[in-house]
Amino acid sequence: MHEESALAEQNGMLNIDSTDTLLETVLSHVDFGLAVFDINFKLITANECYFSLCEYDKDTIEPGVALQDLMTRSLSRKGEDPHQIEATIATTLLRLKVGGTHKFVFRTVSGKNILITRTLNAKQQLIETVREVTGLDGETSKSDQLRHVAETAHARMMHALNAMTDGFALYDADDHLVFYNQRFIDLNRHLSGFIRPGMSFEEMLRSGVVTGAYNLHGMDDEAYIHWRLQQHFNPGEPHEHETADGRWIRTIDTSADDGGTVCVQSDITKAKEHENEIARISGALDKTSDRFNEALNNMIQGLCMFDNEQKLILCNRRYLEMYGFSAEVVKPGILIADIMRYSISLGNYREEDAQAALKARHDPSRLKKRTTIKQHLRDGRVIAVMNEPMVNGGSIATYQDITAMERHEARLVAYTKKLETSNRELQDFAYVASHDLQEPLRKIEAFGDRLIRKYGDLLPDDGKMFVDRMQNAGSRMRQLINDLLGYSRITTKARPFVAVNMKETVDGVLSDLQIQIQEHDATVEVGDLPTIDADPIQMRQLFQNVLSNALKYKKPDVNPVVKISAEMVEGIDETGAPQSYAKFAIADNGIGFDNQYKDQIFKIFQRLHGRLEYEGTGIGLATCRKIVDRHSGSIDADGEPDVGSTFFIELPLRQSNAEDQD
Repeated sequence: MHEESALAEQNGMLNIDSTDTLLETVLSHVDFGLAVFDINFKLITANECYFSLCEYDKDTIEPGVALQDLMTRSLSRKGEDPHQIEATIATTLLRLKVGGTHKFVFRTVSGKNILITRTLNAKQQLIETVREVTGLDGETSKSDQLRHVAETAHARMMHALNAMTDGFALYDADDHLVFYNQRFIDLNRHLSGFIRPGMSFEEMLRSGVVTGAYNLHGMDDEAYIHWRLQQHFNPGEPHEHETADGRWIRTIDTSADDGGTVCVQSDITKAKEHENEIARISGALDKTSDRFNEALNNMIQGLCMFDNEQKLILCNRRYLEMYGFSAEVVKPGILIADIMRYSISLGNYREEDAQAALKARHDPSRLKKRTTIKQHLRDGRVIAVMNEPMVNGGSIATYQDITAMERHEARLVAYTKKLETSNRELQDFAYVASHDLQEPLRKIEAFGDRLIRKYGDLLPDDGKMFVDRMQNAGSRMRQLINDLLGYSRITTKARPFVAVNMKETVDGVLSDLQIQIQEHDATVEVGDLPTIDADPIQMRQLFQNVLSNALKYKKPDVNPVVKISAEMVEGIDETGAPQSYAKFAIADNGIGFDNQYKDQIFKIFQRLHGRLEYEGTGIGLATCRKIVDRHSGSIDADGEPDVGSTFFIELPLRQSNAEDQD
């Protein structure tokens, strides 16, 4: 058995029987290292001598480990550069796939020289033998040294070929493949898995046609093969072909001195795409030009383009119509100054405006920066001229009739002034309401009190009734004035927005309403409330109005129960931007209301119940809506008669325009 194994090693081929027992017997009786790898170069089995000579820890290596991993382990222990290790392994695996017997001497970490022989058997299994070799000075024999040099040179050559960005293949004089690099396989993907030295070019070509690897561009199979063979057998100018997946490959075939052929291939897909794009753009240029002219002449704005010498390059129809220009006069090549003189001759400007405009046109510096001017024409139109400098020194000017916009702006200014006057008058009214109107009211109330105190006993019952009604009317008048004053001050006496803890605000309101709560034996439940950007005084006013209503409009003989809660909701503000809101809910078990009237309750002076039933001026909920509007929020209500009502108030968590709310 030992002699047969040695003979097999000498011939570079081991025939390993598939029977496990026989294989184990062979491995255990040979005096050299022996390992068997499958078709994917993964370890099937190895003997003790193999692990010993290669200095591997047998306990850490199991069947299935890749030859690539074993090589990495050996080279890494010697401290070789990781990039060099990767290149060496790639070259080795490529050579093994080609076939044949490969021998080389490897120096282990301990300093031993081992001769490694690798070959593929008939089953495409890799057989690796390892034997220790020594010389007079510990080196390999001369023949082994020469073989090692040759192997190293071949490996370097293969490494160089695999580092090429182009595909490379060498054919002998009979047009059979000698060797090739990895890039050649990458460019000819249909060959991956079965390419091997000895294949003819025609054999590889036909396999590509059969598998649909090429775009034949309408040719039949044989015609395409004939065309490619003619190019291959008659080296000369580069030729190109397209693959089925859209790649373009350029091939340069060169005759070698021994009659063979050197083939160099490169991927020119990007260059081809660029070439096609240029052709497409060139072919569509006329259509694009027509569309451009059509778009230019259908613009609602006038447009001109001038070069760096202030000469007209082009203009659209709207520009000519806007100034009443003739296309025979205003055409490419005319100077801006000459266009201006022509416009003056047509009476577009008053004399003083014409001279000022002409002077501006003679200033070349204005064309080098972005400018906007307004031209006031004699017929009353206003034209906005916007000049935009170009990189090459020229400029593009657009002309827009803004007459309507100017008039609208003038009306807006006038309206703003009226609004400011109205606001001042409102402030004056608030002052009068707080001082001048209340002064005679105080006197009416005071004299009524004196009348009752001094002459109350002398007045008949009707007289007492009249005085009582007068005092009640005065009290209602005072409340109405105060409510109106509060309503007007929502904007005139507003404070800046700050962070407001709504739980603390509601607790303060409940403290103010403590007497009413006790009188009605009411229960108020308050949940977790957030902190928002708001006017703290107006928040207190808002919730006090709503809670007062909940206590006021209670059902007879039923103790009021009020629940206050809040939740976070997402929405959009008035500009359409996303906004987070706090949605407050104030629910009660009072008399409720019919939902068909819910819009009415937020209007000023609007009431659903008579004054004799429930006190009030009809301004409280209108004030609530005005406060909510100022905070860019919303207020709504949902009621059911004899069941209760719920008021919903949505307020932004953050006020982005807080500086405008002062």
